[in-house]
Amino acid sequence: MIFPAARVMFLTLLRDRGALAMAFVLPPLIFVIFAAIFSSAGGDQLRLHVGVADLARTPTTAQLVQVLGQEPTLRVTYSEDASAESVRRMVKDGAVDLALILRSDLNARGAGAPVLLVTHEARAIAGAIMAGHLQRLLAVHMPDVAFAQVLADLEAIGGITSEQRVWIDETFREKADETRSDPRMRDAGLVASESALPQNAGWAVSYYAGAVAVMFLLLAAVQGAVGLIEERRLGVYDRLLAGPRAIVTIILGKFLFLVAQGSVQAALVFAAAYLLYGVDFIAAFGPWLTTTLAVAAATSGLALSLCVICSSRQQAQVLSTFVVLILSAAGGSMVPRFFLPPWLQEAGWWTPNAWSIQAYSSALTPGSSFTSLWTAWAILIAMAAGALLFSLAISLRRRSI
Repeated sequence: MIFPAARVMFLTLLRDRGALAMAFVLPPLIFVIFAAIFSSAGGDQLRLHVGVADLARTPTTAQLVQVLGQEPTLRVTYSEDASAESVRRMVKDGAVDLALILRSDLNARGAGAPVLLVTHEARAIAGAIMAGHLQRLLAVHMPDVAFAQVLADLEAIGGITSEQRVWIDETFREKADETRSDPRMRDAGLVASESALPQNAGWAVSYYAGAVAVMFLLLAAVQGAVGLIEERRLGVYDRLLAGPRAIVTIILGKFLFLVAQGSVQAALVFAAAYLLYGVDFIAAFGPWLTTTLAVAAATSGLALSLCVICSSRQQAQVLSTFVVLILSAAGGSMVPRFFLPPWLQEAGWWTPNAWSIQAYSSALTPGSSFTSLWTAWAILIAMAAGALLFSLAISLRRRSI
């Protein structure tokens, strides 16, 4: 009886395509995504997206811009007419991970740090990583700047005389090539930093609140939409179809209920974020509410479209788990998009998760551009409309058959 029982289980698995996908397709897919994420985050393939504004326009700052652009571990967005405010806004809007504002010549002394590092609370680790990159790049590619900063400190405390300074400059020019092979250096007041947001830890949590909200809205919406399958199985669906424009009424009714349910779920997530971490979504209630309705509409439409193509509750649950996990991993709900490799970041923008997180971040970040917020809203609403029309088309086709 042992082998017949095993054979029955094998045949059952073989005939269930959903179970086959869950058992043999989903695990390697999830592994590939997370392996790409963590190998990128832990190795030399992690590419920070950096916005650069060169306000000084000196030979040393121009050289630094060139060095940054040639660095394979960075993605640099640079424009000659970029201003300090424009790159600060890019950080606020999430267009870049952080920004560098080159305020004066790198060899200038006594005028404050020539490089200003602008970071975002939700990507605070990017600032520490970039500071290390700057030290390494200056030591390897611009050792004269690194050495000049050390000399500036020594001069400030009276450690060397002007005659010694002249001798050091001449010697250093002769030995510059040798210095490139010895990257020992320190910051020496070269870089200052600031946050693009108010000094409130709650703004960092808003990213994770949005990520968690959209992932669970997807899961809950699918569970609610599964009612379509149960109604078909019990014959309730057929009786409802007897009325005029019944299919449109049924689909729209379920869609509106799922939108309302998702809005309440998102409100509960952000209420917890408000009470525990100070994420003041009430101060931006209008943009937050619009974002929540757009996110709930997108997730509800996707859930309905998944359920109308399934023939059983089990099939819908398997397919929804598969889709939600893939979208959440690729869209940044499970891991911040900052850690995703570039190819996965680009793929992630096709998911409602990525646009939901972008919309929540823009809605709750003071001073964010409404352009990015409107773009996220438009794409989420387009996703909702497309999924809803798909659900109606499949339902009408089934009725005609």
